[in-house]
Amino acid sequence: MYATISETAKLLGYKTRATIYRLMSQGHLDDYLWELNGKTYIYMGKRKGKTLARRIKCLVFDKNGFEIYDFDPEKDFELIKQL
Repeated sequence: MYATISETAKLLGYKTRATIYRLMSQGHLDDYLWELNGKTYIYMGKRKGKTLARRIKCLVFDKNGFEIYDFDPEKDFELIKQL
């Protein structure tokens, strides 16, 4: 499943897209990115054995105790329908 940056942030539980943009600019999400007609989409499934959520979880530490939602498109079909 591919999602826009805004949809990705919502599915992972972020209030803003800032973390996603920061990780993209640092090149950490290159395996998950896809561009179509000038718009960037992010693959939410597994690449190299890790979902996007698991990849971000390894990269980000939140000192305020926020924990990213471990979104997996194969298991969380109901969330997809709500978008």
